[in-house]
Amino acid sequence: MITADILRRMEEEAIYEMLHYHEKSGKQKIKDAVKRAAGRYVAPKDLIFWPTAMIANCLTEWKMGGVPVSEKAFTNEKISPDGKALSAVKSYFHRWIDAGMPIFYIDDTLAGVSLVDLYAATGEEKYKAGADKMAEYLFRLEKEEADGNGSIPYRPSQKNGYVFADGVGMVCSFLVKYGAAFGDAHSVELGLLQMRNMFLFGMDEITGLPYHGFQGSTKYGIIGWGRAVGWLLMGLARCLESLKKCLEEEKTGAFADICRAGYEECGREYQQLLEAVMPYQKENGAFPWQLQAAEGPEDSSATAMIAYAVLMGRNAWKGNIDAKDPTETENWKNTEKLVGRAASYLAGCEKDGKIHHCLAECMGFAEYPQVYGAYPWSLGPGLGVLRKKGV
Repeated sequence: MITADILRRMEEEAIYEMLHYHEKSGKQKIKDAVKRAAGRYVAPKDLIFWPTAMIANCLTEWKMGGVPVSEKAFTNEKISPDGKALSAVKSYFHRWIDAGMPIFYIDDTLAGVSLVDLYAATGEEKYKAGADKMAEYLFRLEKEEADGNGSIPYRPSQKNGYVFADGVGMVCSFLVKYGAAFGDAHSVELGLLQMRNMFLFGMDEITGLPYHGFQGSTKYGIIGWGRAVGWLLMGLARCLESLKKCLEEEKTGAFADICRAGYEECGREYQQLLEAVMPYQKENGAFPWQLQAAEGPEDSSATAMIAYAVLMGRNAWKGNIDAKDPTETENWKNTEKLVGRAASYLAGCEKDGKIHHCLAECMGFAEYPQVYGAYPWSLGPGLGVLRKKGV
């Protein structure tokens, strides 16, 4: 059983990882010094890289399917009795803001999801300024690096044109949320375009599952990598939620038309991918690291990301919204079963506030080290799922 004490312990661990994951060990610092001396590339100190941004997102999206509307949202007594979540997320971004708001990779824009949430919660302009800078960064990449179809490559500096499912999920999450929040039609359209192109050029026609990525008409990586599925579903769920909020405001005109069309498009993509994914959940609630590898290792990060996306998406999906009682729809019943089983599995993976049996970081197309441990990318969404189901 997931108790409030376990959730507090997990939140404490999530906050620690969010604030300290970027720190390098003494051994790594020595390696970096050797690389610099040899004139080799050394990764920058990235204060908002995607592993920590995932945690920040899940701490600000505590309601699972809606952004906080005030600071009171962060002080739910069952979760964060002294407002630690809000204080920690603020500290996380204040450090980045004080450093001059550096952006190194498109992965960094995932943190912008929380910047929009923080601005909505506090009204403090510095958070909007950070989100503005991220949007400008992506707009520049669109002009300078996007391919002929408008897709932004994952690593523009490498000049290979590769588009990764991970990047698509991150970029569309931020751009659509930012555009919907601030009435920026171009941001919404650019975010939707990233996902549209993924469905046009990066999906397997037989299984309905994504390849890891694509370049032009060529697809790369394996089919059905669990976290690729998780990234896309999370991106679609956030888009649905953001666009749903615009439609609820009953605005008219060109921007409202863009949001309405985008909402319908994302709804179709979300339901299409979800239906392809659901049969691969195992009886114990887990999803394999590669969905079709039923006898292969289970991955808590893929499981957590998929379940987290379902919790967000089902509250914003049109089929449920239009129903007199959403909980009686077939979609809701099926997703409730998926989330419940996933939560049970994730609870079994929890130890000392961490969620174990998580696949290590992917190093590129077809580079999936079969090393399993406890990482931020299982803890963030895992905490979100267990928090929703446990208390």
